[in-house]
Amino acid sequence: MMKSFLMVGIIMGALSVFAHEGHDNAPGALKANHGGVVKAGKEINLEYVVAGNLVKIYPATHEGAEVATSDVKVSATLKAPKGKAEEAKIDLQDGAYVTTVDFKNAYRVEMTVTVEIKNKKNIFKFQVEK
Repeated sequence: MMKSFLMVGIIMGALSVFAHEGHDNAPGALKANHGGVVKAGKEINLEYVVAGNLVKIYPATHEGAEVATSDVKVSATLKAPKGKAEEAKIDLQDGAYVTTVDFKNAYRVEMTVTVEIKNKKNIFKFQVEK
C-alpha cells in the first residue's frame, strides 16, 4: 500500500514539473502589441496581423518591446498548398513590414518569415487564411 502511494506521489510530482513545458507556445501566451498573433523565436519574437490579403509583421523582443527596423532584416515566402514557394514583396509602412498575399484559388497559404538580427536568423511559419 505504501509503495502505491509513493509511486503516485512520484508520478504526480513529475507531471507537475512538465506541466509548464512550452508554455509560451500556446496561442495568446505572449503579449501582442498590435492585436495579432505572436510566435516565439530564439533571439526575437514575431507578431503578425492578417486583414484580408494584407499581412503586417512586427518583430519584437522577448519582453514585448518593438525592435527598430534598422536592426532587423525581414524576408518571406508564400506557398499555396499545391504550388511552389514564391518570394513575398515586403514594404516598410509605419513601423510594420507589410505584404499582400495572392491566394491563387487557394483558401490558405503558408507563409515563412525569416528575421535576421545580429547576424542570426529566426524562421517563423504560419498559415494565412482568407
